[in-house]
Order: sequence, then structure tokens, then C-alpha cells
Amino acid sequence: MFFVHFAIWQVLETGFETTFIKYYLFLTLLFTMVITILSIIKKIYPTYIGFAFMGLVMFKLMIMFLIMKKLNLSEVPHYKIHFIIPYLISLALETLYSVKLIQTTDTEVQEKDEKNQ
Repeated sequence: MFFVHFAIWQVLETGFETTFIKYYLFLTLLFTMVITILSIIKKIYPTYIGFAFMGLVMFKLMIMFLIMKKLNLSEVPHYKIHFIIPYLISLALETLYSVKLIQTTDTEVQEKDEKNQ
């Protein structure tokens, strides 16, 4: 997605390429952080994955708005579109990963319950 966005930006010759590179790098860093923390929480507290996901999404959104101001993303034309589309795609991937973790945790708990009976 980064390459498509960057290619379109190059064709339009509007500038701000370094801003988008920094934005995508930070978004990738946050995405990796969320996935890693969710994986750790699954091992330590498997029943609280959903709560951790909601908290991490709020934390990520807060950090994204702080970084958006620091990167001066508001100077970019149509910056809201350029901000929200990559964010929503990463959020969708995080949501799918969280759902997968919750489903595998539920099946593991059911198997343990069946063995204990």
C-alpha cells in the first residue's frame, strides 16, 4: 500500500514525500507494537485480549494525532484522506488478528474444560 500511495504521490508531483515516509514508518512501528503486545497478552492473560485490543486502539489513535501534528500533516492537501485510509487498513488487520487470537483462546479453553470433565 505504501508503494501505491508513494507512486501516486510521485505522479502528481505534489511534494511531501518525506512526510509520508515518516508517517508510514511510524504507522508500521505502531502496528508491530500492537501485534506484539497482543501476542504477549495472549500468553499471560488470554481472557483479556479484547480489553487489551480496545486499550491499544485508543492509545494508538491518541499517539497518531500527536504525531500528525508533529509531522505537520495538516499542510498536505486532503490530509484527512491520506491519514485515515492507511490507519483504517492497519486497524482492520489488527482487528482480524485480535479476533483470531480470541477464537484460538476460546477453543483452547473449551478443550481444557472437556478434559477436566
